[in-house]
Order: sequence, then structure tokens, then C-alpha cells
Amino acid sequence: MDLSSRGPAGLFLRIIAEPRPLWWRFAFAGTVVAVALVLRLGLLAWMVEFPPYLLQLPAIIVVALVCGAECGLAAIAVLVGVNAALLPEGPDGGVAPSALASLLSFTVNSFAVWAIAGLVRTTLRRLDSAHAALLSAASEQTAVVATLEALLQHAPVGFAFFDAQRRFIRVNEMLARIDGIPAREHAGRSLADMLPQLADAVTPSLERVLATGEVIADVELEGATPAAPGVWRHFLVSYFPVRTSSEAINLVGMIVVEITERKRDEKAIAASEQRYRLLAEALPKMVWTSSPAGTGDYYNHRWAEYTGVEAPPGEVVEWHAFLHPEEKGGVMGAWEASLASGNPFSRECRFRAKDGSYRWFLCRAVPVRDEDGRVDRWYGSCTDISEIVAAREALSRTNEDLERLAAARTMQLAEANTLLKQEMEERLRAESQLRQAQKMEAVGQLTGGIAHDFNNLLTIIIGNIEAAERRVPADPGDTRTQEIKTQEIRRFLDYGRQGALRAAILTQRLLAFSRRQPLDPRPTDVNRLVTGMSHMLRSALGERVMVETVLAGGLWRTEIDHNQLENAILNLAVNARDAMMDGGKLTIETANAYLDEAYCAEHEDLEPGQYVAIFVSDTGMGMSDDVRARAFEPFFTTKGPKDGTGLGLSQVYGFVKQSGGHVMIYSERGDGTTVKLYLPRLEETPSMPEPAPPRTDGETRAAPAVVLMVEDDDQLRTMGAATLREAGHTVIEAEDASAALDALSRGARPDLLFTDVRLGDGMDGRGLADEVKRRLPRTRVLFTTAYARNAVVHQGRLDPGMKLLTKPYSQSELVTKVNGMLDEPALRGAVLLVEDEPFVAMVASQILEDQGFKVTVASHGEAALSHARNAKADIGRDALVLAIVDIGLPDMRGDEVVRRLGEIAPELPVIVATGYATQDISQMFGGRVDVGVISKPYDGATLVAALERLGFRPQGQG
Repeated sequence: MDLSSRGPAGLFLRIIAEPRPLWWRFAFAGTVVAVALVLRLGLLAWMVEFPPYLLQLPAIIVVALVCGAECGLAAIAVLVGVNAALLPEGPDGGVAPSALASLLSFTVNSFAVWAIAGLVRTTLRRLDSAHAALLSAASEQTAVVATLEALLQHAPVGFAFFDAQRRFIRVNEMLARIDGIPAREHAGRSLADMLPQLADAVTPSLERVLATGEVIADVELEGATPAAPGVWRHFLVSYFPVRTSSEAINLVGMIVVEITERKRDEKAIAASEQRYRLLAEALPKMVWTSSPAGTGDYYNHRWAEYTGVEAPPGEVVEWHAFLHPEEKGGVMGAWEASLASGNPFSRECRFRAKDGSYRWFLCRAVPVRDEDGRVDRWYGSCTDISEIVAAREALSRTNEDLERLAAARTMQLAEANTLLKQEMEERLRAESQLRQAQKMEAVGQLTGGIAHDFNNLLTIIIGNIEAAERRVPADPGDTRTQEIKTQEIRRFLDYGRQGALRAAILTQRLLAFSRRQPLDPRPTDVNRLVTGMSHMLRSALGERVMVETVLAGGLWRTEIDHNQLENAILNLAVNARDAMMDGGKLTIETANAYLDEAYCAEHEDLEPGQYVAIFVSDTGMGMSDDVRARAFEPFFTTKGPKDGTGLGLSQVYGFVKQSGGHVMIYSERGDGTTVKLYLPRLEETPSMPEPAPPRTDGETRAAPAVVLMVEDDDQLRTMGAATLREAGHTVIEAEDASAALDALSRGARPDLLFTDVRLGDGMDGRGLADEVKRRLPRTRVLFTTAYARNAVVHQGRLDPGMKLLTKPYSQSELVTKVNGMLDEPALRGAVLLVEDEPFVAMVASQILEDQGFKVTVASHGEAALSHARNAKADIGRDALVLAIVDIGLPDMRGDEVVRRLGEIAPELPVIVATGYATQDISQMFGGRVDVGVISKPYDGATLVAALERLGFRPQGQG
């Protein structure tokens, strides 16, 4: 308040209240006293009867009020002194008693008014100070109210105030946004009316605060609000009382913070921690973590498995407790240095196993830093490197040996001329081998060409003989003549069939030599195969030949045709028996082998690398150089005309070469023979299930089906169609691809396409199969061919997913093959699994494959979309029937992937896997029936249930 605005009195009060410096006060007091004295002297001269002290008492009051008590006392002293000096003399020459009494009265009155003025001054100054304090308090209160109002309206949390009837009094804008109702509509309405889904959870806390006055903090609630009906949200709520001046509770305040995202993050973090803990437990390494100071706080179960020490619950046994005593000092010094510097730790050391032995480990640890760059945690692993250390020591010893060999080699430089001569001789031998290989290739082409037409003829012969046999009456009748005739017909037909079968075997041998026979290669354990042949070999070789097997430990596997390899070994064993006329010993040995570049350069079509070796040795008469050079030629034999065809070794040669391997003969006259087979090592991949064994004739009854038979040989086609019709099938005949496609255009819908690969001019069998699959993706395809150089097989190997019936075939084989294919369950289709966690993808893939699906895994959204586009464009692929998409991917959100998949394949059903609340994810897709949602982590039962909801019945159900 401005006192000067109240006029002269206010100005005077302001002069009194304001503090003044001492010099100013004495100057003002002196001026006032001087004015009072001058007026007194002047009035005495003008008005004889004027009281001398009339104006001095007001001067004292003014000085005391304005200048303070000190100045007032000084003014009294001055005025009393001057008045005493001016006292008039009495008649007797002294001071008149009346004047002295008047001075005394003036002095007493001066002190009285001085005291009154001092009291008034003090009171006025206190009143002014109190007034200023009131003004400051009012200003501060206004500022506080404004601040609280701004905080209430703009706070990042929701505020609400309730009366005793639990009705809203006031809410801020944040709470209005949380519940989706304007703030002005809350006043006077009850909690049950505004938020029915949360009222039951909030009301007990409001009543408790009203009753007890306590503060209830951090209560978690969950439910839906009008802002997002149906969406489950999470809130952190606190309650506090609002009291009146009498300490009575008239209101309850509520603070609301939405923590939906935080709960989702906590759930995601928990799921992530669980995933990585599972991964750490699944690793074959010993994994551990420690604090920044190096104190361990987690060890996976591999430690307990290796050390045999189980720590008590809540405790750990530090990794360095198992160090070898000789290395403990150095290792711990390096570990403490890493802890001090924050640099990664790496050290090779030995750890004690539960049996007391020590093994070498590579122990590593890396620091993880926080935002400020400080080490927050250490992550460590210990990898068993005992074999590497042993190999390293062996290599060190080998290097020493090599140095000695190099020194010895240096001494052999003088023999360079001799070595050059040997190289010339080797070149001549290589040229001879090349000419021999060219000759063998030419013969192979000839036999392959003959075999095709020959096999067609043999098939016709065998089939007609079988048909004739079926038409001979089973009951010969009553007459003896008819019985004899029937028996003769059967005997002649049997001879004809045996001859045709022998011709077929001869053809297969020709094809084997020429590397044209279709093969069915599978991963093979050669040791097991040789062991399984032991009984058959002893039966075939007789008692005079002793059979010995030397099988290598840790033998690699090879991918080979089981039957053909058995035939090759049996062929070599029989040849060895014939070479040991007086008996002897046959040795079959297996080994791992590496053929280097120098060796492979000397032989045709041989790549350096790792091979599985099979050595077949005998103690027979051996071969001369001339015989050994021609041993693999077809029809070459040293036996008599009735003792062999000369195709045994050529068949072995062709089979091994066709399989990508190599065969060599080592023999000298009188010293026996060794035949070495080298088969390529199989690079191991996840094992595939073994194919089901072929069914016997009695099991080949299949449901009637429609078969499209395409064969350019009229007789063979007619015979095969008749056989399949007898088996109960409907057969559509076509002489070439054009006729077959015309049948499809006229509405034919075959269950199986049976086609020769070679169909003359125009489209071949493979092209026809692709076109049929494009039009009818579920149609099965069975090829037939006489030999393997065609579009179905590559270097004698069937493409994955192809079925082949090799010519010549019997009619029973045809029926068995067709019925077997029709009985096979069709593949349920392909699934696109979009998952960036390898461990989760591995588990989910196994579940889906067990349910009969073919699985393609994509770790990024773009990769998944690219695969879907390619699958849509390539009709030859397995049909894409389902997608399973993780909601959190590295490059885009899973819901965006689902949306874009819908644009590529609108009818494709989708399962969304999420670590968040499934209600929120379901809300994203608007209740689409072709979208299912499952929570992570999930197990097989959860995934199968989701498949069933989308219409995919579990495997094994109808």
C-alpha cells in the first residue's frame, strides 16, 4: 500500500515509517528546533503575553516522531537549555519563581510528549511493517494459487477431487484425456456413473481415506475407459485427504498415472530375459555374469554339469575356484587388470572337472556399459578347447618334422634332372588315360542309346508275357492233353519272362557303365552297410574264401544309392573269389581319405576333397598290366564265354563315376588285387526322415483314381492302361504332351500324371509335368524312363520330390508304384514363419513340420514380403497356406507386415505372435476371423490350437 496516496497525513506517516540516516535525522531535528526557537523569540517581541513554550512542545513531538527517540532527547536538551538561558530576572535580581516553575513544567511536559511520540512512532513503524508483511503474504499466496492452478491443468498426470459422496468436484485436463470424457462434464457426477469398470476398484480406497485420513500411494489398477472401450489399460493411482482449517476431511484427492506402456515394456523385458536365459542354458558353453567389481551372480547349468558342484540356492561358486593351481595367479592378475581398466578379458586356462581331471578352456568376458560409459555388468563364457590345444601341440611337433624334411629335401635338388624325366613319363601316362576315358565315354553313349529302345521292347515283352500268364486258365480241366498243353504254355511263358529279365539286367549293367542309370542316393553309413552284407558275402563266396572286415572308427557318411553300392561290393567280391581258385582271403576295409590336387590332376573328373574309401583286396592271382588297363571296358573278360559277360567291373566303374567318386585297381601278377572305391563325403545337414519302405503286392490296394498316362509307344501305353484299369483306376491315354493338355482343357482332372520323359518332338515329360502342376497343383507326378540322361535327373540323381519308375518294369511294379503314390498323404502346404529370434524360429519350425507343413523362415519383414511375392508369382512352388508373424521385428512392426501380406495374398490366414497383451493386438485387426493372436512364449499345444481355430486340423485327425 502506498501511504503517499492518502494525502498530507499519509505523506507524514510515510516520513515517520521510512528509515532515515542519522545525519538526516539530526539535520531535520536541528531545523525544527531552530524554527521553534526563532518563533519563540519573535513572538516574545510581538506578543508579550504569548506562552513561551507553546510551539516547542509540538517541535519535540515532530522531532521524536520523525527522527526517533535519540533526536527527541537531544531536542529537549537544547530547548531546555536555551529556555533556561532566556528566563527573565525577578525583582530581587534572581530568576523569577514563576518562570522557573514554567520551565520545570515545560521540561516535564517535554519528556511526556517525547515518550508519547516515541510510542506512536514505534506503533506506526510496526503497523507499517505488518502491513508490508500482509501485502507480501497476499502476493505470495496469489502466486502459489496461480502455480497450483497451472500445475493442476498442465501436469503430466491426472488429478481428481471427490466429495464425501464420492462425486467428482474437479478434474484436470490430463484425467479427462485418460478417461475420454470432457473435464466440465465430471462435476457433480458419481464415479460409478463415469467409470463403471473402475468404480469397484477405486471406491474402497476413497472410503478408506475419508474414514482414516491416511495417504494411499501407488495402487495399480487395470480396466477399460470410455476413451478406448474394450482396450485393457493399466494405471498407478494414489489417494490423499484434503483438510479444512479445522483439520476435518472434506475432500479426497486422486492422482492417476497411466502405465500401460510401462507394463508392456516390463512384460517384454521379462519375456526377453526369459528368452536369453533359456538361450544361455541351451548353449554348449559355460556362461556366467558378474557385477562391475567381478563378483559372479549367474552361472548356467553347464558349470554344475562339468564341475559337479551345485551352489546353495541364492549363492554362486565363482569360476576361478576351479582354476588349475599353476595358472590361478596369472589368470586372476589378468582378470583384475580387466576389472580395473574395463578392457575385455580373454585367457586360456585349465578348469577342474568333477572327476578331478583338468581340461583347457578359452575364458572370455566383455563389459557392458551404461549411458555414462561406466561398466554396468560383465558377461563371460568358457569354451572347451582341449582338442584345439592338443591339435596345436601336434601341429607344433609336425612343424618341427617339416623343417627336418625341408632340410632333407634341399639335399635332393641335385636329382632335378631325374625328376623332370619322371614328369615326362607321367604326362605320357596321363595322355594314355585320357584316350582311355574318351574311348569309355564313346562306348557309354552307344550303350545308353541302345538301352532306351531296348528297354521299351523288354517292357512290352515282359508285360505281354505276364498278361498271357494271367489268361491261362487256373483249372486245366479234365483231359490229360489240355493239362499237358497248359503246363507247356506256362513253362514257355516262364522261359520267355526269364530271358526278358536277363536282358533287362544286361541293360541295367550297360546303363551303369555308361552312367545313365537313375540312382536313389541317400545318406549312408558305409560301415553299417558292409556289416549288413557279411552274411550275404559268406554265402556267395563259399567256405574256401575267408572274409575279413576292417572298419574305421569315426567314418564319415556318404550320399549313395544303397542297392547299387551293395551290388558293386558284391561284384568285386565275386570277381575276387574267381581269382582265388584254391581259396584265399578277401579283405574289405573302410577309411576316411583326402585326395589332394596333385592326385586329382592325374585322373579324369575328380575334385580334390574328402572321400569315404572302400578297399576290396584279395590274395588271388592278380592282373597283368594289359589286363588291368582294360579291366573297366565293357564286354572285356578273361573268363570263358560261358563264365561272364564282361560287364561286372564296367558296371562298378560307371556307378562310382556317376556318384561323383573314383575307382582304381592296384594289382600285380601273382600278388593279388586291390580295388579302391572313393565316394564323396556327405556334408552333414539336419537329417531328413527315411522314406517309407515300399509295400508288398498285398498292400497295394488304393482307392480308385483318375490317371493320365502319357506314352509315345502305342503298345506300351495300351498295355499299361489296361493294367491300371484292372487295378480299378480310370485311365486317360495320351500319346504326347499336346494330347495330354487337350484332355485337361476338355475338363479332365487327373489325380496322378504318369508320363515318359522322352515324348518325341515337342514338349518333354518334365515340361508337361510343370504345366499340369500349374493348372492342378495337387496332382501327383510319376515319371518313367529307360535311362538317366534327361530333364528329370541330373548326373543320375533324382531331383527332390520326384518319383521315377525305371524301364523295363513289370505290370505289378507299375500298379504298386501308382497305388503307393496315391496312398501318400499330400503335403499340407508351405508356412511363412516371420521371426527374428533364432531359438524361437527353431522351436516353431519343428512344431509346424511335425504338423506336416513345409516351413520357410524370414528374420525381417522385407524378406518375408519378398518371399510372399515370389511364391505368388512362381506357381511351381508349394502353395503358401499360412503366415506366422512376430509383432516385433528389426525393420518394421509385425502389424505392418500383416497388412502388406494382405495386399499380396488377400486370402492368406495369419497368426500374430506377441509379447504384449493379446487384447491390444486383436484390436489392431478389427476382429478379422482370418487373423489369430497367440502370446509369447508359446508351446506346441498353443500353436496347434491357433492352427485349429484357423481351420487347420491337427495332424492325424480327419
